[in-house]
Amino acid sequence: MRRHILALALILGASPAFAQVVAQHLFFEAVPAASPPNTSYEARQRLTERARTDLLPAILDSTGLDGAGAVTDLRMGGYRLRTNPSLHLTLRLEDGPADRLAGAIAWSLEQDSVLVADFDSADGATGYALVRFPAGSLTPDRAQRFFLAAAAEHEGLGGGYTAFGDTLLFLNLRGDDGTPYSGLPDEAFAEFLSRAVAAFPGAALTATGRADARLILQPPQPDSPALAPLRARHAALVSEILTAEPAR
Repeated sequence: MRRHILALALILGASPAFAQVVAQHLFFEAVPAASPPNTSYEARQRLTERARTDLLPAILDSTGLDGAGAVTDLRMGGYRLRTNPSLHLTLRLEDGPADRLAGAIAWSLEQDSVLVADFDSADGATGYALVRFPAGSLTPDRAQRFFLAAAAEHEGLGGGYTAFGDTLLFLNLRGDDGTPYSGLPDEAFAEFLSRAVAAFPGAALTATGRADARLILQPPQPDSPALAPLRARHAALVSEILTAEPAR
């Protein structure tokens, strides 16, 4: 287990558990589920970059958090069988403030949920698996094709993934009752993923392990009135960047 935690920590750029440094990782998109389906990946990436620079610092301020220590990377990720640009925010926080920040992000950016994970946890309840591709070869198109291939092996693998360089992270997330959303125990989750890897040239299942991970759903109302203009600004960006682009 320690070897697997170290492998994931190296990918994330986080300190491993035995160094006793805990970082909260928040994963989310800026593209709303109701956005036009045929917009280009480039346009969706422009929207995501604008959300990172124009909105995210203000969301952090609205929750009373010091964003000076936050690191936010632009990545790609999959959710419900679609690959989008995504953001990965790392900040040292306790679980409560991290979950409140996730709720604020979900509400402001019109997302169903935000994933919060602590990969330094020694007793995490969520299984994960890492799928690696040759250096420099993982494009959004290739990631999407593997995502669909994995979901074809079992629909439970179509929930989502996050990319780190040339590695895809799949988490077997659980609901509040401890039941995996995938409908699969961790061993079967990894087994179906290994079948997808075996049939996909260049892919390799490199590690499995456990983490503390949870989905924070969009709250019905924001905690802070400062979030309302940010949500309106996000909607304006969606209209400006996505809605205005000709369908492809």
